[in-house]
Amino acid sequence: MISLNKIFYGLFILMLIVGVYTYQMMWFQSSDEIITLLLALLCIVDILGNRNHQRYKGLFFIIGVMTFYLLYSLFVVHYNTPKAVFSDFFIQLKPFIAFYVAYSMGVRFNASQRLFLKKLTAFLSAMMLVIIVSGFGKEVFFHVAYYGIYSIVLFLIYYYCSYRNQTQKDKIIMLLILAVGFFSTRSKFYGFFVVALYLLFVYKPGMLAKVKLKQWIMMAVVFCLVLYVAWGKINYYFISSGLFSGSDEMDYSFARAILYFTAPQVLSDHLLFGSGLASYATYSSGQVGYSLIYGIYNIDIIWGLLEGDCPFVSDTFFPELAQFGIVGIGLYFYFWIWVYKKIKIRTVTPHAIQLYKLGLLILAFVFIESIAGSMFLQASGSMVMMILGFVIRDMSTINQQAQVAERKL
Repeated sequence: MISLNKIFYGLFILMLIVGVYTYQMMWFQSSDEIITLLLALLCIVDILGNRNHQRYKGLFFIIGVMTFYLLYSLFVVHYNTPKAVFSDFFIQLKPFIAFYVAYSMGVRFNASQRLFLKKLTAFLSAMMLVIIVSGFGKEVFFHVAYYGIYSIVLFLIYYYCSYRNQTQKDKIIMLLILAVGFFSTRSKFYGFFVVALYLLFVYKPGMLAKVKLKQWIMMAVVFCLVLYVAWGKINYYFISSGLFSGSDEMDYSFARAILYFTAPQVLSDHLLFGSGLASYATYSSGQVGYSLIYGIYNIDIIWGLLEGDCPFVSDTFFPELAQFGIVGIGLYFYFWIWVYKKIKIRTVTPHAIQLYKLGLLILAFVFIESIAGSMFLQASGSMVMMILGFVIRDMSTINQQAQVAERKL
């Protein structure tokens, strides 16, 4: 039996520091892709050395689906260059490779490794605060939006490493780590912060089964708070731009809004399997090779989507699902339904409750960020997908132990 724990642990820390935290400072910005390839090689070693191929059925299925879309994009739709298509193929696979490595490989962080990660995340958060307050935030992290993303990633890692014996001190440190994200001044971070406070301090499993007026009021208040802190962006990108106003004079200066507005048209014209990889609303569709679709739908004149100057071509995630058609969209949401079923509590124990809340926080983070960002396909997305893999695996272990105990009774 080949032990891969230390190698995986090293790659996890490397992804956090090089792939996420210092990524924007590096001249070489393919570090997360290389680390993901190393994780994939680790899977191969586990499969061949430990004969654990049965554990990777989900990853094999996703690779099979993506290989189909790769061939479909190369030989059927022809909207971009082969280089761009292959680039998008790997980018789309990255978060799923990270997830299945953590979920299927069976690696475990021991107590000393978890303690080190807690100290490391607290240190990185404190350093980020010092850098931001000193006025060097944009030089180090490129954009204020990353303050919120990185704070949430550090918060989630600390949460996972402390859930087994979480103390009041841990909760205070977690909130302080998360609070650094307020410097992002982004409504999506404010929305996540409200959700985090609710799940950490108000929500209890089972409370929705016996919902009383007080709980309904509390949930309504939380929803209104999330809507309130996010309203500025909702109005800016969707209402003021004319998307939902019915106006014929839509403001075409909003690249993100245009990507949302055009996505249904792209989907309806390529209903079954979509427009293919590297064709729409992805980094590869503009920065690696320029997709012909932008000219076909007359959005190649939009600032931020111009050929050779398209910094906002991957400024969101959900519109890119038009690349995959109703088949791909169905599979995407099936994956998240499967994830939710896996994190649901079947045995009410303190550990299970903590894992369930952590799983919900990750789902909320991915959903909120996908509305107005492409975090899911970046190194930050790979990090949270690894944590999600840990959560599902640990929850499965708890449920199995509970089943064994019930049989003995």
